[in-house]
Amino acid sequence: MNLHQLETLYWLAQLQNYQRVADKLRLSQPAISARINTLEETLGALLIDRSKAHFSLTDQGYDVVQYAERMLDLRDSMVRKISEPDSERNRLRIAAASLSVMTLAPRLFDTLAQRFPNLICDVISASDHQLAQHIEAGSVDVAFLSNAPPTVQVSKLFTVHYEIRWIAHRDLIAPGRKTYRVEDLKRLPIIHYPRTSPLFPMTEAYLGETQLSAASRHSANSLGTIVQMLKQRMGIAAIPAIAVAEEIEAGELAVLPAEQPLRVLKVRCAYANMARRELIDTLAEMAGEAAMAYCAENPQWTRFVPGE
Repeated sequence: MNLHQLETLYWLAQLQNYQRVADKLRLSQPAISARINTLEETLGALLIDRSKAHFSLTDQGYDVVQYAERMLDLRDSMVRKISEPDSERNRLRIAAASLSVMTLAPRLFDTLAQRFPNLICDVISASDHQLAQHIEAGSVDVAFLSNAPPTVQVSKLFTVHYEIRWIAHRDLIAPGRKTYRVEDLKRLPIIHYPRTSPLFPMTEAYLGETQLSAASRHSANSLGTIVQMLKQRMGIAAIPAIAVAEEIEAGELAVLPAEQPLRVLKVRCAYANMARRELIDTLAEMAGEAAMAYCAENPQWTRFVPGE
């Protein structure tokens, strides 16, 4: 087994066509097939489901593709570091949950640009589950994740607590309704995060749902998409209220007066490349200052907790 074979499988999973992969890798189609066959023989497992008319990976094929992506990321990171050492020292790769990008990042990046004008910052924003793969591949220097414990001790640890509220379009809220019990919420259409999100178990435990209810149950992996679905009156959602603070203030969206409160979502530095200790410590200190200032400006929906 080698990286060429894994790269071939990765691109086959993306493009789902042998000839397209052959064109991309500048190989013949038989060479692509030979690489896949050899990889399957080495692993002793079928990776492509050839019983179907359309391209499809087997379950084991999906698993191998995930590992292949991480290994290719690690290879690319190594090549950049060795071939461009000077530029690598002036580059910082930050993985960040979307909420931290929306709230803390603008102030932090302004400060970074002033203090380190030659520093290039690459930001990867995705779900915590996807960002964890970048951490495992060693392709990022620091990661700000949701509800994840820190794996290293940086000098300026801090956590931002985001208040989670049930949010709905104003048209979905019953006039004069003072309190929504859990049973009342269950009867409404709900927009969930997917199971890989740290918010999913929070809302699942809150509602105690083990099967689908009579009302619609939607799912979206993007906070921005969920906000748009709320605006389209597609349902209610338990999200960080700060994400829709402007819409709440304008009266377009509103906080449902739920009888039982939800837990807070915690965002913190969960991973750091300590081989770059000096820069990481400086970044953590600056991020803490940005977070503290942001929370001071938005005390209703956020709270800064030092040392957590």
